Amino acid sequence: MKIQSISALLILPLIALLLCSSTLAAEYPLTITDTAGREVTFPQSVERIIVLSSDAAEAVVMLGAADKVVGVSDTVQKKSYYFPQLAKKQSIGKWNAPDYEMIGEVAKGGVESITPDILVIGYSYPDKSYGIFGVEKGLAPFKDIRAVALEFTKPENMTQEVETLGQILGKETEAQDYINWYNEKRSAAEQAVNSLNKPKVYAEWSSTSDLSTLGAGSGFDQVLSVANGYNIAKKLGDAYPKVGWEWVVTQNPEVILKRQTQSSDQKQIGWAAGPSQDTVTLEAARNELLARSGAKGISAVKADRVYVMDWDILNGLDQVVGITYLAKLLHPEVDLDPVSVHKEYLQFLGLEYPEERTFVYPELASAS
Repeated sequence: MKIQSISALLILPLIALLLCSSTLAAEYPLTITDTAGREVTFPQSVERIIVLSSDAAEAVVMLGAADKVVGVSDTVQKKSYYFPQLAKKQSIGKWNAPDYEMIGEVAKGGVESITPDILVIGYSYPDKSYGIFGVEKGLAPFKDIRAVALEFTKPENMTQEVETLGQILGKETEAQDYINWYNEKRSAAEQAVNSLNKPKVYAEWSSTSDLSTLGAGSGFDQVLSVANGYNIAKKLGDAYPKVGWEWVVTQNPEVILKRQTQSSDQKQIGWAAGPSQDTVTLEAARNELLARSGAKGISAVKADRVYVMDWDILNGLDQVVGITYLAKLLHPEVDLDPVSVHKEYLQFLGLEYPEERTFVYPELASAS
């Protein structure tokens, strides 16, 4: 009897503590501050989610809340190979031109009033019509829809945004697991390259008649800095400045990175390793740059350090994968294994690493 009494005395406070913790975790109203500096209050738990970008979709899936998604943008639909759980979700229009009437219909769910358990996640972009203030304006006719700006594009905000989303969705443990892993991998990359020389880098975002690169304020500029590279477009005063090829030649970059968009019929992440139709396309894109006037005199060309990159690994929650690839690409001598980091990240999404695929062309011999 005495032993039973002691056991009861020990167990009862533990039960009370657990009940108290549960109550605190579910306490509403809940107020958070998003990336645009807006305070958003949730009167009850979020049970339905609409994502206006693939980066937001990636975060929701990573936290284990894919079942709550009820609407997706076109960019998410096009990546069904990456988001199989979201393949049949309702389309709510383009990422940069959402269909607010459709969002309203989804929010109503077939009834007159909207249950305030629905969340729309978009980009901040205060100067764009499709940024969070534009989204807020578009949703104004529909009461009780909460919209937050969470971008998942810049290293400076990444862990805070994941923590905030985890708080909103009641997925704090999953968020912290990712944050711990992210900090570990980012720290490993930073420490590996910290004492090395910083090569000058030119990143080509697009190669139309006016070349577009990535300057200060872009997510890439921050990623490159973490990987210990110097962005030659850093001082141009714009996140996406237009430049001339002659300017690139005069800057004499030591490494050139060329963005290559995925084909519309993409079925897997990355590109098929060579020889393949993918590598034929990549080689053609690389050769076009190499054939430009004055290219032969650029240090990057002389040293054969011109690469075509899958830009998807430089945005979103797999950004630390891109950081590791970049660190290895800029500093081949360091002891980093981007493929191993990539495999670990894909496990967060419930995906397997695609063997015989590549994300940098020409491939890094020591990265596999």
